[in-house]
Amino acid sequence: MELEARNENVLIEERDDVLAARAPHDFDAFGELYRRHLDRIYRFVRSQVADSSTAEDLTAQIFFKAMASAGSFRGEAAYHSWLYRIAHNVIATWGRQRARTPLVVASLPDAEDMTPSPATQVIHGEQREMVRAQVAQLPPAQREVIALRYLEDFSIEEVADVTDRSRGAVRILLHRARLRLRRSLEGKELHR
Repeated sequence: MELEARNENVLIEERDDVLAARAPHDFDAFGELYRRHLDRIYRFVRSQVADSSTAEDLTAQIFFKAMASAGSFRGEAAYHSWLYRIAHNVIATWGRQRARTPLVVASLPDAEDMTPSPATQVIHGEQREMVRAQVAQLPPAQREVIALRYLEDFSIEEVADVTDRSRGAVRILLHRARLRLRRSLEGKELHR
């Protein structure tokens, strides 16, 4: 099953690369790339900013920049990595323009889970809110690598590519973020 998922991801990446090669000249090809990646990019951006309207604006900027620079995609990395690199840069620019004010993540979009009982849903909701509140307190660099690694399920190498850091630097940021989260959540009851 896991092998099938990996094979499907490889096929999607290959199709993305073919579409990306056509995107500078074919608006329909870019539209398909937009459709495929919009939700993931929005979810990533939303994890980095305080409100959904800002996330929507930044997501639109990301895709506008991707469309405007479609000809610069050379296929050296996967298309989604290139797109997340643009997202990283847009978010960083936005952050600098906000004069270094702290970013607070009010909430993240939830994945829909149909099976849990109402009581389990309440417990899980409380856990998510507790973790979200603590993640929101992380420094921006740690918050970003946590979002890419655990929300977007990127590999260490992909996180390094997107953030323009070495793999070692990403590992250190993840380690420090996990330690900080562990310390901040110690003593707080998390139901399992």
